[in-house]
Amino acid sequence: MEIMTMNSINVNVKGKTKPEVLREFADMAFANGKVSDAAGFYQDLCLREEESTTGFGGGIAIPHAKSAFVNEVGVFVGRGENEVEWDALDGAPVHCWICLLVPETGGQEHLRLLSQLSRKLMDPEFVAKLKEGSEQDILTLVQGVIS
Repeated sequence: MEIMTMNSINVNVKGKTKPEVLREFADMAFANGKVSDAAGFYQDLCLREEESTTGFGGGIAIPHAKSAFVNEVGVFVGRGENEVEWDALDGAPVHCWICLLVPETGGQEHLRLLSQLSRKLMDPEFVAKLKEGSEQDILTLVQGVIS
C-alpha cells in the first residue's frame, strides 16, 4: 500500500479543539485501513501530545504516534478553517496538520518521515502550497518529500 493517497487528505477538517482534530485523524486512518482500532490510535495520539506539543509553528502541527494499532505507515494531511489552540512552539493556533502513522516497531521510519517533513516546513513555498493548494497539489507536494 502507498504511504499517502488522495483519501489521506481532508481540506475540510471540522474540529475546533485538539481532541476533536485528533479524533478526525484517527477515524480517517481507520476508514482507510491504516489502523486496526480508531479509539486505540486516538489514545496514542493524545498520549504523544501529552509528552510535548507537536505544534510546529506557523499554523502547522505534526501529530504523530508509533502505535500498536497502526497496520502500516501512513501520512495524512488536514486543513480547516478553525484556528485550533495547539500549544504550538510559536504560541499561534493551528489550522493545518500532517499526521504520521507508524507501527510500534517502526522507529526508523518514524524519524525519517518526521525529519523530512520538518525540514520542508522551513520552505515558505512548501508551506504556502500545503495551506492553500488543492488536494492534488498537496498529494504531489507531500509524496515528493516522503518518497
